[in-house]
Amino acid sequence: MKKFILLVFLTFIGSSVFKVYAQQSGIAILDKVPADMQLFARDSTNQADIEFLGRVQVQGYAYFSVVKYRNKERNGYQRKALQYNGSQAPFNFTFKIKAELAEYAFEIYACKSGSDSTLIARRDNVVAGDFYLIYGQSNAVAWEVDYAYRNEFARTYGSSGGAAAWGLSNAIGQRVGIFGIEFQRVIAERYQIPTCILNGSAAGASLIDLTDKSSFYGHLLSAARETGLLPSLKAIFYWQGETEASSNDPLTWAPRFDKLVQMWKEDYPMVKKIYVFQLPLFGGGPYDDRIGLLREQQRTLDRKYPIIQPYAALGAEGWNGFHYGLAGYLQLGRDLADLAGYNHYGQKEKISSPSLQKAFFSTPEKDEITMVFEDYQQMVYPKDTIAVNIEGSLEPSSVFSMKDYFYLNAEWKKLASGRAEANKIIVKLKEPGNDSTIKYLPSKYHYAGLLNAAWVYIGPFLKNTKGLRAFAFHHNKIFPYTNLGTLTLASAEQEKQVVLNWNKLPDATGYMLERFETSDTLGAHEILHFPANQLEYTDPSAKKGVAYIYRIRGYSDQSESKFASTTITKQSEDIEIILGEDIQELSINVYPNPVTDFINIVSTTSGIHLVELFTMNGKKVKDAGYENKDWATFNVNDLGSGQYILRVHHGNKISTRKIVLVR
Repeated sequence: MKKFILLVFLTFIGSSVFKVYAQQSGIAILDKVPADMQLFARDSTNQADIEFLGRVQVQGYAYFSVVKYRNKERNGYQRKALQYNGSQAPFNFTFKIKAELAEYAFEIYACKSGSDSTLIARRDNVVAGDFYLIYGQSNAVAWEVDYAYRNEFARTYGSSGGAAAWGLSNAIGQRVGIFGIEFQRVIAERYQIPTCILNGSAAGASLIDLTDKSSFYGHLLSAARETGLLPSLKAIFYWQGETEASSNDPLTWAPRFDKLVQMWKEDYPMVKKIYVFQLPLFGGGPYDDRIGLLREQQRTLDRKYPIIQPYAALGAEGWNGFHYGLAGYLQLGRDLADLAGYNHYGQKEKISSPSLQKAFFSTPEKDEITMVFEDYQQMVYPKDTIAVNIEGSLEPSSVFSMKDYFYLNAEWKKLASGRAEANKIIVKLKEPGNDSTIKYLPSKYHYAGLLNAAWVYIGPFLKNTKGLRAFAFHHNKIFPYTNLGTLTLASAEQEKQVVLNWNKLPDATGYMLERFETSDTLGAHEILHFPANQLEYTDPSAKKGVAYIYRIRGYSDQSESKFASTTITKQSEDIEIILGEDIQELSINVYPNPVTDFINIVSTTSGIHLVELFTMNGKKVKDAGYENKDWATFNVNDLGSGQYILRVHHGNKISTRKIVLVR
């Protein structure tokens, strides 16, 4: 293991000491030109500037020119007259290239006349796109098999023994890994954007190793700086913790990770998102419940550090107890591209690993527990899995049932059944209980003392309808049964609008209203949040002839009511905007205002695709994308009191509102 770490260490030494010097051709000194295969960071206009700086050092040349090619076809040309200052004449050019699935080339000429020119240099296969880093230990290295796939729009920067250079991902060292290049493939094909990834991971590395600035951390940072891409870093993918989890004290991981976060804040303040992987299950030896606490710390990192988005790496195909094979790493790469789509590429639907929000007894008999996940999740309860047992087991194979891998007060096999409803998983107990905690999945598997055991836990796993696995969670509190009461929901048409009414639940702290179109086979839904004192909603966005299902539930921090629902098809004509009024402003409803937690935004004319929030000084503090929905809910729970400017992008219009946030 140490030998492998040393090998990676030496690879990064080779790349990190490389410096870019001016290149001399005899006729000219090229101070700044692109390199073959180089990726430049795209800007907000989806373009990148390519600069050419240098000095002609031979007398007699009249002008300098640069020819630009796109996919081998001439695409641009610039020329500038030379003005000698003594024996040298400086020159500079700037070209723009688009971030797209196209490669650019440049030819640099020194010219005495229109028919007398000398080619000074040519640069090929230049692209514009996005920049990412991968960091961690062996599963972040992600190279269990020799994967031959290459993609001309998946780039990296590194060294296979000589000077650092640009190249195709996995064609030069250090490899970006299997999930890295699969991420790059999906981003290129789905969003038409090239990417560059640097992978600074090392097998067996602990957090002590990975926070050493004289070693892996420093060398990755140096390489990132050399690319020139660091100011535009999109995200860091971090998979690590196996070393600490298998040590004598798994709880050393969290404080060591806090140190790494502080280092990232200093050296990567520009990064938009950090994706941290929750460890899959591994086993062998005695059971250690502290490993489950480590996973819980990973699951909840976003509560401590909003820039972090945890990701559940468990449950992909081909887990062998230590690493994934080709299929598993490819699946992870596709998952990460789904997550990045929402955060970086304008994808409207948020996709993430489902994470438990609360659990509570949902019957007075205490024979049923409801687990609630994020509002936008649609959960799936899995079928049983059959696995071959390891040698020494009493049976040759075992049936793994999801209900058996929940732990109530640290005891397993206390559940009779389970089911999924919207964003909830509901389980029935074999007998009523007074349990106070619930845990999903063992802290390790297999472990000493089991009479029947497979080599590795291969499922079943809780998932959402997108296929992302839910996070393992560790001894979370089960809140007692609370009878919030029974909701009823009524709908009617009044003045060309759908009007909804519901009864008050005395102990509810708010209500969540969902809307579905009955013709939508994908089950997409829109959500609004209402305060406890609101018992009516007029929907100005309902369209004539569309059948809608409205569904509402009351909630508190510890419980939720059952759903109440109603179906209505609006028969009247849609509301017309009064002539002479500001259509752009009338078409957007924003409430409540003042707000404490959620801002509801409703568009009556065109779908909402982006919401931004700014301070009164114009600094953007938050944004969120939406799937061209009539309804949008914007969470401001993480912001402080004060006045803000809300900007709503709907259709091809933008509406603004002043919002007061109170705490």
